[in-house]
Amino acid sequence: MRTLKQYFVLLLLLSSSVAVADVTEQKVDSIFKATDPFKADLSTMQNVGAVMSNDGKLRIVSWNNRKTEGAFEYYTYFIYKKHSKDKPTVRKFITQNAVLPKTKGKYNANNWYGCLYYKAVAVKDGYMLLGYQTYRDISRVKVIEPLKINGNKFVLGDDVFALSGSKSKKTQSRAVYEYSANAVMNIEYDPKDKRFIFDHLSPENPNLKGMFQYYGPDFTYDALTLKKKRWMLTEDIDIKNKE
Repeated sequence: MRTLKQYFVLLLLLSSSVAVADVTEQKVDSIFKATDPFKADLSTMQNVGAVMSNDGKLRIVSWNNRKTEGAFEYYTYFIYKKHSKDKPTVRKFITQNAVLPKTKGKYNANNWYGCLYYKAVAVKDGYMLLGYQTYRDISRVKVIEPLKINGNKFVLGDDVFALSGSKSKKTQSRAVYEYSANAVMNIEYDPKDKRFIFDHLSPENPNLKGMFQYYGPDFTYDALTLKKKRWMLTEDIDIKNKE
């Protein structure tokens, strides 16, 4: 009988195998049922990521599978424990056909777009997640997204992003950045200034505006800072003197 680690190896080698992906999911389910999902050791698993929020109450386990050329599926477990003595609440999000996330609207386990989450920052009314996604071969996607937890309900997205300038009343539910598959975009949380700092993306030349598979970092940086319950965009920030 194959171990869980071996199934993750098979996911890498046989990326189009739905059967392997299904069995891997079953194995993860069995581990989480047999032990505390907060304490389950996932360090030996290949092709899977596990992150803990900065307040120690939310653990996120996620992985993806490239089924065929240009087709991807994603698996994510949200494991939440409000108090250390509580029994953790586990919610599983799955999509077998990843799509580009919309900038407006909310997602739950029934309509999720598919994402790997690599950072969870606790905020007053929930969490801010940093995610990475591939939904097609020619581009990559980074996401900054709120997560709200209310009992058994886990909801992604909220209209708290003001990305069109301080004078605009237009809001978004998440920040979505698509760029070339050959580029690398960085988004990080700065705990000192309580803001997200990230690469500004531009097309290779002006004629390619709107064709995001040709976008990449242009060596300037933007930031999102929480002001009056909204995450406000500031472009072209100075990070030279930042340690």
